[in-house]
Amino acid sequence: MILLADIGATNARFCVTSDCYKYEHSENLEVIDSSSVEELCEKYLKRNELTNRVSKAVIGVAAPIIKDEVSFVNANISFSIEGLKNQLFQEGLIVVNDLALQAHAIKGLEKSELSFVGISKGQPEEGPKILVSPGTGLGLAGIVGQQIVATEAGHLNIPQREIKNDLKRISDSFISKSKRAPTYEDFLSGKGIRFFYKVLSEDEGTNLSSKEILENKDLNEDCSKTKELIVYLLASYLRYVALVWGSTGGVYLAGSIVNTLITEEVYQTFRETFESSETMQDLLKAIPLILVTIDDIGFRGALELSKKL
Repeated sequence: MILLADIGATNARFCVTSDCYKYEHSENLEVIDSSSVEELCEKYLKRNELTNRVSKAVIGVAAPIIKDEVSFVNANISFSIEGLKNQLFQEGLIVVNDLALQAHAIKGLEKSELSFVGISKGQPEEGPKILVSPGTGLGLAGIVGQQIVATEAGHLNIPQREIKNDLKRISDSFISKSKRAPTYEDFLSGKGIRFFYKVLSEDEGTNLSSKEILENKDLNEDCSKTKELIVYLLASYLRYVALVWGSTGGVYLAGSIVNTLITEEVYQTFRETFESSETMQDLLKAIPLILVTIDDIGFRGALELSKKL
């Protein structure tokens, strides 16, 4: 059996596969309850009575893979790839960035698992693609032909031209607290949504989650404004990265935040903001914006990678 894992900064999702085409024994664990990736893996294997049945693994992590030692960006966890292999997965181990893991699933998705945001003139099967997923952080992976490219594009600073009106107020508050300029990840993430709401509502003690804030837009003016600003900022971010990547094959969006945020009522506004360019509007109009509506994209990508073990 092969262990498949998608380990973010908040949740670690596990399952196993015997044939590299379907998975079983799926379970979510909270990252904060463990001190290492080894402990997370061992906990899952023990809870599912799989300790002596698994000798290989495919693991996606919310971290850049630069060398053997891997350090998470938004969690206090680091590990050695070689050490993890020697301890638990001696017959084979693949470790990739979590968005790169998910990107391996894109080519195999059915049309019923996708939702097109507005109308574009392009076809998603043509040209480079990118996959973007806001969560605890903001991930982006590129798909160029058969090659998957991991990035840390969420850490780009937000251009000043995008920071105006209420966004300037929020940005100024962030700079005052953090002593640095905000990145897109600071705002287009669960923590960013909560920060927007706290500034707009002037309620530092709120216990609302990012999901509750986005879902309460009809009951709470500050929730509504938060959603409006996040929709605008995400669409403008996608405009920049789509132009950098030349992603005529499509911009794919995955995760619970975007599926809560980008509802049909904002499709038109979202596309208009995405296409807003004085020089490249025709190109942007040709780029499909595509919501991935499934919640197991990490496992789907891991299944594809498991075929290499």
